[in-house]
Amino acid sequence: MRKTYYTLLALALLSFYSCGSSMKYHLINADMSRVSLGMTKDQVYEKIGKPNTIISAQRLPEGDLEVLEYMRLEHNSYTEKSAQRPIWAYFLNNELIEWGPGEDWQIDHAINNRILEKQKNRNRE
Repeated sequence: MRKTYYTLLALALLSFYSCGSSMKYHLINADMSRVSLGMTKDQVYEKIGKPNTIISAQRLPEGDLEVLEYMRLEHNSYTEKSAQRPIWAYFLNNELIEWGPGEDWQIDHAINNRILEKQKNRNRE
């Protein structure tokens, strides 16, 4: 009976440990100097890897807008500390149209509108 108890306990701990470790962000060296505006998602994946998560996916009159998040480990040489920093990549109709630091989700709607307005203006020119 004790052996079964310890076996079940070991399996539970192993399962808990593996779930906990898979929930951590996979850090990517999201070197955005390797990507260019106009690239497709597949081209961006080729250059810097797949994103950590999808922040937003919306079907709009202008097309499909997707916001992908890359986590980057940045080292501060003054404080000697490292921190995770999000970078959001914006794709409209599978084309990279902008990227930058991850913002607070509550203000992202305003950012999306600004990006779409810029894109409309480019298309008019």
